[in-house]
Amino acid sequence: MWTERHRARHAAHLKQMVSRHSVREVAGWLERADPPKSEGATPVLPIVRAIAWHLRVGGGWRALPPGMPPWRTVYGWFRRWLALGLFDRTMRDLARLRRRAAGRRPAPRLAIIDTQTVKCLPVRGPRGYGAAKRVVGRKRVALVDADGNWPAVAVVPASVQDRDALPALDQGKAQWPGLRLAIFDGAFAAERCREWSGLHGMRHEIVGRAPDQKGFAVQPRRWVVERSFGRLAHWGGLLRDRAGRLDVATARIACAAVLAAAEALINPA
Repeated sequence: MWTERHRARHAAHLKQMVSRHSVREVAGWLERADPPKSEGATPVLPIVRAIAWHLRVGGGWRALPPGMPPWRTVYGWFRRWLALGLFDRTMRDLARLRRRAAGRRPAPRLAIIDTQTVKCLPVRGPRGYGAAKRVVGRKRVALVDADGNWPAVAVVPASVQDRDALPALDQGKAQWPGLRLAIFDGAFAAERCREWSGLHGMRHEIVGRAPDQKGFAVQPRRWVVERSFGRLAHWGGLLRDRAGRLDVATARIACAAVLAAAEALINPA
């Protein structure tokens, strides 16, 4: 944990230092979960560093700068960890650790669910036209807890209506059986959404605008998920969806959530 003296001494480089430490921590977790099979394999730390650069700066996998492992090696490890479910597992583990650090019970009881539509680069793979946002791209479906941690996330084409996007969270929600209350906005008021919440053992609550409300106003509870979406803007590689597959698009968000959560644990201020 950083002291005030350390902060004053290293303030100019604190963000870079925390990022390096978080990459090292995440690399250690992934290496323990899936160690290289041979002594000649590329070490895990440079791989995680390259993935973090790709997500933070943006650009294609082929645009990795000199000094980093070959892009095929980096993407191969990324796809391997995706297939093993390590990004989702690590994201859940870090959500529990952050909740403990905040003095909360490890498993949340409150879920706040919302979507974010982003443009999609002209790559192969499912995408659609989101009429509400007038965007051709994909829709991120997020389930966050009361602190903004990411217990579950999914990606669907933007043409999928919000009320039809909830089944994409089935697998993620199944990992959190203790959830008892789900907060939504008015786009999830359909009966099928209430049925989905009931199927997963949660009460369905809509938090919407007051009838006489004019202009912008912070909505109770819902601002937390909006803040979580807003923090994705710090990751240049996530400003637009560039993945050819929906599961890869989901894993890129989960990996960014893992790195951000590790940074928050190392530097909680």
